[in-house]
Order: sequence, then structure tokens, then C-alpha cells
Amino acid sequence: MNKKTKILWREYIKGGAFGILGMLGISVYILADTYFIATGIGNEALASLNIAIPIYGLLTGLGLMLGIGGATQFTILRTKGKYEDSKKIFTNTLLLGGFFSLIMTTIGIFFAEEFTRFLGADEAIFQTTKIYLQTVLLFSSFFIMNNIFVAFVRNDNNPKIAMLGMIIGSFGNILLDYIFIFPLQMGMLGAALATVTAPAVGLTLMIYYWLKHSKNLKLKMPTLFLKEWFGIISLGSSAFITDFSNGLVILLFNLTIVGISGNIGVAAYGVVANIALVIVAVYIGLGQGIQPLISESFANNQGADLKKILRWTVLITLSIGMITYGLGFVFAPGIMEIFNSESDPLMSRLGIEGIRVYFAAFVFMGINITMGAFFAAVSLAKPAIRISLLRGIFLMIPMVFLLPRWMGMLGVWLVVPIVELITIIFVIGYLRYFFMKTMIKY
Repeated sequence: MNKKTKILWREYIKGGAFGILGMLGISVYILADTYFIATGIGNEALASLNIAIPIYGLLTGLGLMLGIGGATQFTILRTKGKYEDSKKIFTNTLLLGGFFSLIMTTIGIFFAEEFTRFLGADEAIFQTTKIYLQTVLLFSSFFIMNNIFVAFVRNDNNPKIAMLGMIIGSFGNILLDYIFIFPLQMGMLGAALATVTAPAVGLTLMIYYWLKHSKNLKLKMPTLFLKEWFGIISLGSSAFITDFSNGLVILLFNLTIVGISGNIGVAAYGVVANIALVIVAVYIGLGQGIQPLISESFANNQGADLKKILRWTVLITLSIGMITYGLGFVFAPGIMEIFNSESDPLMSRLGIEGIRVYFAAFVFMGINITMGAFFAAVSLAKPAIRISLLRGIFLMIPMVFLLPRWMGMLGVWLVVPIVELITIIFVIGYLRYFFMKTMIKY
């Protein structure tokens, strides 16, 4: 490894590690909700959490869409010396964040009951689901704006600050989860209030950094609102689809599982899905962490560096996927014992089967997610969006409706592995086209 490659590798590891740690911080507090709700409130409350959790995917997806889309343009423009245009992008992204935050808060105020019924909550868990859902919606601006600032701070060459904001907020959430659910006995309201603490703390740190230390993140009133808004949303759409589709899949699975195994099945799926969110967060974090490096390499026409970054990413994601699947297969009974506070044998059996089948998806999922992030980072929105749509909607929805009808709960667990396996074939095709056509001179 020559000196130039060593420098690139150090930057890759630094960005990737900070991105992964930051996203792990975010996903861990959802897992903490799962644990504290299961042990402190019960399995029906755990089912409520899983019914409401798609809203988390929607809010996170909106924030990531705007943050990644805006920050990618910001980095490319600054690399090319267009500093005034980069300020306009930053300003436009904040305006978009405020716009979407207002919409989601309005839904929380006026349409929480309708939203709860739409997500599939039955009468047994309706009230607890509504409490969690409405609380998160009322504080939706924290989720959206925090993800925007994290992306820009990372692209302002401060991935460490971005990571610290997410991790500190997550530990605050875990602490408050315990306090609100156990000593204060606040039930689902306490769990929801603890959840919104994490992005609130992170956002506070990001804004402090922006106001006191950043020399590049400056406001400048833009002129071409719609054009720039479209560009931001277009480049970030892949990230939005990835997170939103996670929530959509959970919603579809919930509606399907209720008809097969009832609320106990939903609770078992909730455990598997929320553990899966942690692994998904690792892949998303890696993609986000290396995005500035990819964008800079692309803007500087460094095709050889792009190939190295891709090779490292494939090897790392494959390794993570295979290790995770092996650990899940071996320790599935112990994992379910942790979350099955009522020792329900049906929930245990369903969850063990789910972990051992569903986790096979992680072997392929990492490549699909990080390659979608790669295409967005080089300003190729179409393949990024197509990959996300393919794995999140176009393949997923038909599989959700077909496989469970034929195979019951086993069909539920097989959906995601099959979808990820099919998607990777298309990803390989897009990558070959990119290097043969777009980067042919390298």
C-alpha cells in the first residue's frame, strides 16, 4: 500500500467509523425502547411500539434525505470553489427542513387518531400506540433538523462532532427510558418522551457547533428555490426511500402478521425488526461516513480512489453481514429470552425462527445500502433511487403479499433475504455500467 493509498485508507476508516458509531447511537435507543417497554410494560406495549415505529423511519428518512442531498451538493460545490452557491444550498436545506417539520407536527396535532388506525393498531393496543405516535410527531422537528445538521457538520470536516452529538443524545435517551418507565411509571408516554430526547440533545450540540465554530456553514438567501429544492430532494431520495421503506415494510408486516399470529406475532417481529434496525444503521452509517470522501474524489476526477473505496466497502459489509448472521443463528434463543419478559412460548418460537432466517439478509443488504449511498454521493440520483425503490418497494411489496400466504410466518421471515439477494444483481449491473461508461477514462 503506497503513501497515497494509506492516506485514503485512514480517511476512509475515520469517516466510516464515525458514521457507524453515530448511527449506532441512534439505532441503539430504539433497541433500548424495545427492551425497557418489553420488561417494564409488557408484550402488548411492545406490539404498540412496533405498530408506531414506522413513523420513526419516516422522520429519519426525511432528515436524511435533506441532509445527505444538501450536504452532497455542498461538498461538491465547495470542492469546485463555488463557495457562495454552497451557502445557498445550506440555507435551502434548512428551509426545507422547517417546511417538512411543520407538516409532520400538524399531523401530530390534528390527525394522530387517524394515523394510529391507519398503521393497524387494534382496540387492545390503540391508546398506547397513539400516545407514542403523537408524542414523536409533535417533536418531529428534532428528528428532521438533527439529521440535516449532522450531515452538514460531517461534510464540514467534523465527523467526530456529528458522531458525539448522536451518541450523547442516545445515552440520554437510554437513561431517561429507565427513569420514566420504572421509577416514574410513565408507561408509553415516558418511552416516547425519552425517544425524542436523543435528537433534541444532538441538535443542540450541532447548533452550538454551527454558531460558534463553523467557518463554512453560512446562510445566504437563495434565488432559485424550486430548482435547488428539487436537486436536494433528488440526491437525498435514496436515503429517504431506504429509511421510509423500512417503516413501510414494518407496517405491511404488522398488518400481515396480525392475521397469522396476532399481537404476539407482531411483538416477536418487533424484536427481530428492531435488532435489524441496528445492523441497517451500521450500513447506513458507513455510507454516510464515507460520503464526503466519495464526493471529493468524484469532484476531483479521482476514479482510481473511487474503485478502492468501493472495494473496501464491499469487503467490510460482507464481513459484517456474515458475522452478524452467524452470531444471530447461534444466540437466537438467548436474544429472545432477553426481550420475552412474559416467557411466552409462542413469541419465543417465532422470534428464534425469525432471527435465524431474517438475518441472512444482512449478507447482501450492506452492499445494496452502501452502493445506493455511493451513487448519490457522485450525483447520480437515478441509480441510487432505483436501487432503493427496488429493495424497498417494487420487490418488497409483492413478496410481503405472496410469501406469507404460501408459507405463513416462515414466508414473513424469508421476504427480506430474498429481496436483498435479487437487488444485489441489479447493483452489480449499475456498478459495471458506471465504471464502463461514466468513468471509462479510468
